[in-house]
Amino acid sequence: MGIIKRKKSRFHFSVFLGILLGATIIWILIYFVIQGVTMKVTLSYMNEKNEKDLIATATSLAESDMVRQSFIDGYVSEELMAYLDNLVSLTESVDVITIADTDSVRLYHINHERIGETFVGGDQGTVLTGESYFSDAEGTMGYQHRYLTPVYIDGEIVGFVLTSSLNTRTAELQNTIGLAYGKMSAVLALASIFISIIAAWVLGKFFNGMKPNEFMKSYEIRNELLDNLNDGVISTDKNGTIQMMNRSAERILGQSEDLLIGKHLDDAVRTEDDDSLLNRVGDNQLTSRRNVLCTVIKQKDRSKIVGTVAILKDKNEAVRQAEELNGVRHIVDGLRANNHEFMNKLQIISGLLQLGKSKDALNYIGTVTEAASGFIDPVLEHIQNPSVAALLLGKLPSFRELDISLDILSNSNLPCHSQYLSTENLITVVGNLLENAIEAVNSRDDMRERDVTLQITEDSTGLIIVVSDTGIGIAKENLPYIFKKDFSTKASEGRGVGMSLIRSVTERCGGSIEVDSEPGEGTTFTLIFNQKRG
Repeated sequence: MGIIKRKKSRFHFSVFLGILLGATIIWILIYFVIQGVTMKVTLSYMNEKNEKDLIATATSLAESDMVRQSFIDGYVSEELMAYLDNLVSLTESVDVITIADTDSVRLYHINHERIGETFVGGDQGTVLTGESYFSDAEGTMGYQHRYLTPVYIDGEIVGFVLTSSLNTRTAELQNTIGLAYGKMSAVLALASIFISIIAAWVLGKFFNGMKPNEFMKSYEIRNELLDNLNDGVISTDKNGTIQMMNRSAERILGQSEDLLIGKHLDDAVRTEDDDSLLNRVGDNQLTSRRNVLCTVIKQKDRSKIVGTVAILKDKNEAVRQAEELNGVRHIVDGLRANNHEFMNKLQIISGLLQLGKSKDALNYIGTVTEAASGFIDPVLEHIQNPSVAALLLGKLPSFRELDISLDILSNSNLPCHSQYLSTENLITVVGNLLENAIEAVNSRDDMRERDVTLQITEDSTGLIIVVSDTGIGIAKENLPYIFKKDFSTKASEGRGVGMSLIRSVTERCGGSIEVDSEPGEGTTFTLIFNQKRG
């Protein structure tokens, strides 16, 4: 009877999916037709409006006495520069304004650092003959839709004005329209599901199938499985007999659904202490299978237990995902240590004041301030990226506690937004390199210098990250394995992760790693990135 009932359940669920698929195909066709028409009309209107704004802005500036005076003076006045900056910020369709002379040298650009440089794009030749026109070209800020018009003084062309909108504006509009239609599709999907459920219920009655509440229960269970495809899901009845399971459960357990359906859950997996999982409720229960964690959920109907859902997780996969957050953990741990050190100093100052030793308190404050500024000032001066700066400042207490000196080289220069690595990748690389250096230096048992040196330098040619330490060094036989996951000269579980993450970031971002190490003397890691982010 149980097998017949399962076959009926699967048959009617297939009917439901068939109806749902048919309805889905219909509304998807309607959805894409409507979206395509709307997108075309909207983009056409936006492009027409943008071009009108670009023409009006460029023409107005080309006829402006202030702009003409700029060509006479050879530079743009502060008043005009402020006006142009404000014009770009207030005009929705204009992203870039450029004023250049007949030699294509910029007198003004929205990015003030570009002033004095040669115009980029190669589409300015015709405007210097007196023609005004639109052009699509790539400038310093990316692909743009441009309008160029000449500037005349006493009938002679002295330069030109360019106004443009970035092509990303069109992409943003497409995303906005897509999001709106995405919400519409969600409503249509829910409507399709509702209609399909009703139709499947009618067919179920016609074919003498399950009762409506049993059909709904079967649907809810199947939906639960579909919603947890990344984890293994096993559903049992109230007695613990396995009714269904998904493919991830088969993969994690190493057994097929055909072999386990109809068997007790205990035959597939039990708790670590060989108890039944049916007796446990909660998250991440340790199981009899070494790399499997289990979350047990009791299903109830009117407070009566009618079944159990066991969600299985691959422990190795969970550890891998946690390692992805390793870079962020460095910041959190470092800032927490920094806060702890700060509270200790406040307590010392408070104690000195309570003892009436205000002079000693002032001296102590001066000493702390001088010591902090000796490290904080170089960080603020050379590291503009706030997350990396926070990471370095947060790690300072760890260095002080272990009596290790951390020096940032004066030629370091990291902008707020790196062209080569995302902030997350920077945190992962720098954080793990420093952690590795701290461990190497702290492993020394002699009186030699305990120093770590950091250089982060970025320019138009690339990004270089160098971390040197006076630690114990790396044995030559270990060098080929240091970036291998789980490799470590220490015996503790969970080590060897940081260097693997560094290698992963370097490979993904087209960088290179050089390791120079001398056992007993120290190690230098040099990472170079020349491939700019897309």
